[in-house]
Formats: sequence, C-alpha cells, structure tokens
Amino acid sequence: MPHLATTVRIGDIIDLWLRPAKGGARSRLVLEVGGIARNIDGGPTDDFQRHSLTMEADGTARLSFDPETTELSLAYAYTPARVMDEGIRLLHTSERNGNEGRRFALHLQPPFGWMNDPNGLFEQDGVTHAFYQHYPHGRRWNTMHWGHAVSHNLVDWVHLPIFLDPPAHMLADDAKVGGAFSGSAQPQPDGSVRVFFTDRDDDRKPRMEWQMSALSQDLLNVGPAQALITDAPPLEGFGRDLRDPYVFRGPDGLWKMLLGGADTRGGLVLLYESTHPQGAADWRFVGVLHEEPCAPSLPVECPCMLPLTGEGEGLHVLIFGLIGYRDPSTRRRNLSFALIGRFDGARFAPIARQELDFIADSYAFQGFVHAAHGPMGLAWAANWTDVFKDRDFPSAMTLPRRLVWRDHALSTPVVDSVTQLRSAVLADDPAALAGGVALPDGLAEIELTLCEPDAPFQLDFAHGSHRIALTGDGRSLELCFEPPGARVVPRYATEVTGLTQLRIFVDVGLIEVYAQDGRWCGTKRIDSDEPVSAVRLTAGGVARARVFALRPARGLPPMTNETNAQSASGEE
Repeated sequence: MPHLATTVRIGDIIDLWLRPAKGGARSRLVLEVGGIARNIDGGPTDDFQRHSLTMEADGTARLSFDPETTELSLAYAYTPARVMDEGIRLLHTSERNGNEGRRFALHLQPPFGWMNDPNGLFEQDGVTHAFYQHYPHGRRWNTMHWGHAVSHNLVDWVHLPIFLDPPAHMLADDAKVGGAFSGSAQPQPDGSVRVFFTDRDDDRKPRMEWQMSALSQDLLNVGPAQALITDAPPLEGFGRDLRDPYVFRGPDGLWKMLLGGADTRGGLVLLYESTHPQGAADWRFVGVLHEEPCAPSLPVECPCMLPLTGEGEGLHVLIFGLIGYRDPSTRRRNLSFALIGRFDGARFAPIARQELDFIADSYAFQGFVHAAHGPMGLAWAANWTDVFKDRDFPSAMTLPRRLVWRDHALSTPVVDSVTQLRSAVLADDPAALAGGVALPDGLAEIELTLCEPDAPFQLDFAHGSHRIALTGDGRSLELCFEPPGARVVPRYATEVTGLTQLRIFVDVGLIEVYAQDGRWCGTKRIDSDEPVSAVRLTAGGVARARVFALRPARGLPPMTNETNAQSASGEE
C-alpha cells in the first residue's frame, strides 16, 4: 500500500486531492499522527477534489491509501504562519502532473500541473503576489483553478497553496465545464484582498460567462464567491464571450472593471463601474471602451489598463490579446496590442498603438502598479497556437516587465532585479562571442551594443533540435526559428530604427529579447527539454558584447516526502 510521511507541528495543514479509482464510488485515505489514525473519505467525483487536514499533534504524519479504490493526485504540507516565506512542502505528485524542473529555470512556473494567464497581480508591503490560471492534476488545460506565488525581488518565487478551486459540482461531473477563470485582485484597506474572476457553464445555450468575486482575509483561504455581473451588456449582436475582469480605480475615484468580448463586427473592451467601497456590488455597464476591427465575433481577452508615469504622466495604457487572430503577413496568431491614450473614467482616446511582442509567445499580459518599479506586469510565455488537447504543455511566465512611455512609444524593459541572477562573466568582448561561448546549464544573459545605429548582426543559438538565430539587417529585427518537422513557420520580425543595444535572456525552453531597453520585445517558447548549449556572433556590427552565466531562480518546492520515492509513487 503506498504511503507518504512528513514531519509536522500542531497547526500545520496538509492539502491532498483524492478521487475514486477505476470508476468507483468512494475514496479513502488514512492519516496517522502520534499513533492516532483517522479516515479521510471522498464521495463520487470525476475530477480530484481537495481535502484540507489540520494537524492536531507534533510528530510524523503518515498517509496511506489503497490504489485499488483511491487515486491521489497531489499532496503538500505547509505551516500557515510561515508559508509566505517558506512556501509549501511538496509530498506527492503523479506521473500526469509532476514537474521535474527540466525547463524554465529563470522563470515563474508551476510546481505541478498546467499554467496559463497571470491573474490578480498586486504588490503589498514589498511582496508581489502572482496568481495564475492553473490545472493542478495534469500538464494539459482542464477545469481552471488559481495558483499562487509570491516574491520579494520579482526574480525568486515562493509557491503557496492553491488559492481558488472550482465549484465541487463542476469537478464531480465530467459533463460540466467551468471553474475559476482569469481575473484580477484588489487589496483592501483592512489587509484583505478581493478577487474578481470569470466563471462559465458550457451547458447553457447560448453559453454565457459571468463575473464572480470573493474575499480573502489571509491570502490562503477564500470566502464564498458571489456573482457580480450575470447578464450580457445591452449591445446588438453581442456574442457569447464576457470574460477576464480587470478591476482598478479610475481617475474619478470609482472602481472600474474592464471585460473582453465581441460582437458581430469584432472584438470589444467593455467598461463597467461601481460605487461600492470594495467593488463588491452595484456594477453597471458604462459602455464600449474600445472596438477592435477584426473577424466577426473574435473576442478580446485579458484587457488591462494602467496609468503611466514619467514622460507618460497623464496617459493610460490599454493592453489586450486577440484570441484566434491570425496576422496574414507573418502567419503569427493570437497577438497582443497596447493602446496609449487619455482616459477620463468613461472614455478612452488613444494617441498611439503598437504590438506588445513581435514574436507573440507573450500572451494575456496583466499589469499592476508596484511601489518601487511603477507600472509593470507579467505575461504567459506561450501562445495558444501551440497547445493541443492530446499533448502535455509545460509553460512559464515571462520575466517581469516595466511599462515606460519614452520618446512617444511604449517600452517594456525587464525589471532591474534580474541582475541578481548573474553568477559569472562568460565573455566580455565581441571577439570572444565570435568564437562561440558555451552556456552552463543553458542559462545566460547576453548584452550587445552595435557599432552604429541599425548596424547588421547575427547571433546564433546552438540547439540540438531547433535552428535559432537573431538577426538585424539595418531595417528589421528577426528571430529565425525552425523547429524540427515544421511545415509552416511564422515570420518573427519587426521593423526597427535607431537600434543600438540588445539584451537577450536564454533559458531552457524559452528565449526573451529586449531591444533598445524594451522598445521592441520578443518572446519565444522552445518545446524542448534540451538547453541552448552555446551562442555565437556570426556577423559583425557589434562594438561591445558581454555574456553572463545565470543562476536558476529559486522557485520550485522540493519533494519532502520522508518515505522512499518508489513507495510514494504507488509502487511496492
């Protein structure tokens, strides 16, 4: 019989997810602490459901179950008073959901299961909270939960207990699809945090999405969720999509909510507002904030809006993604855009528009205002184009990026704290890079300064299965990317002018390009566990070059099950 064991103290909590095995009606797990055993019983359910156990004695907690009747997908322990610093202690994952840590050593990634959109980003007392779309029990998209991680430096992350669960009836019945979809969060003056998210029911005809809200007093437990907006806006031809509430204070002091949707002419960003002190009720439709001319009924997703600072004082940036969009000239899909303009609380008047990422493996960007870094945010470092229902899809978030209005354009430079990842200098001149520089563990930061604006160059990345090169020809910046066996390869390029410097981050499974301090950014996911082994400068035009070896970011919790791995995996 498989068993797990971990040292616990009074008040520690163990979260575990059970379901009956082989179509059975009941599941059972036995917990023993201090010689006292108790049964943890679960009823019929299609998907795994959480059981939270509070330890009533110090000692060793032993958990055992019969695999003939019970499946255990996930188990972790934590100490509530110290979890914000220590995180969870992972006890068990399965073959379906385990993360072996082969990819994304520099980036925020889930400790188990699937990840997509960042949700509910905020900073409080120097700690940044990142929630995200999450399915804990497999590396493929499924019924949505919210994962949760925190960071003191925007580089190293601590993983906390799963924050939001779908309703139990959604998990119990495979025919029902719903859950805690994308949304946002707002800290309250009393220290609590109110979260806003989309739920839906695919059984309803026509399918409708609605907006929910819940309150957390301790950022670990969440109170009951209540519906805020359940009806479609009064717009002729409005479609089935009404999603991704982004809540913020407007310049008029009222709570504002952006929602994505579409009508028969194209995508829409919708604006709602509330006079309720917490935004917990009384939401009313204000109007359409932005119309995106594109294919009929192609929805806007994940809208967010932030006030800019510095040169951008008095301006706001509106960012959104277009799910299903295809760019005819480059064959890229699901692009994200930024509009910069003036927002008075009811209307938005854009003065500039640009693409957020010229490669487009940077989707569902969500922004927030950080006390030290100003307006900034994260995106999902992936693209729905590459997601298939029958394949695992490990992914991560981009590095955190600031939002800066400079010289009449939006730049998204990486946050300064990424320099804390530097561990050694591998090369410090173009000649060394021209000879090729090996990358320990496939982790590196590369800085290039061109001899003159828009000087041509080419940087090659040595990879066992993909052809990858970053080139500049004086007019455009392009990532040449050829995966094995690909018949159609999009073109990843952007026009540039006055380009003098680049900063490139190389991770296992991911490359990020920041040109001209983030004026042009490109993010490319590499579907491979194999690292980039070396980089080489193969064309001139570079005056200065430095390559840094990088340490892995602290993030993934270790497996702390005190039994042997063979027993914990269910084998005897």
